[in-house]
Amino acid sequence: MSIESLIFLGIVLAVWMIASVGSWLREQIERHAQYQEELEARESFPPSPASGSVQVEEVTAEPPEIIPPRVVAREKPQRPARLRYRSRKAARQGVILMTVFGACKALELRDKS
Repeated sequence: MSIESLIFLGIVLAVWMIASVGSWLREQIERHAQYQEELEARESFPPSPASGSVQVEEVTAEPPEIIPPRVVAREKPQRPARLRYRSRKAARQGVILMTVFGACKALELRDKS
């Protein structure tokens, strides 16, 4: 074997070892993070009476008074106005005609004079 092939083989082995150590370290970091999350979850929940670490006074104490939430009247959702036309195109044309010609005279109040 020549020196170049030995150097190449050494580089390949070094890269393989670095990749193996990197994956092992990544697994260790993930396990540690998972352990920390479980530990925080355990600390956030109060201890159960079955575990024996809770005093008897705490277990027999009355629960705090529960205040019911305020009831807010909900408005009915309004339906969109129904068009008296067969399509939106017909409605648009009707609006344009009303704009050009003005409102219908039948809708105006009559003069009594």
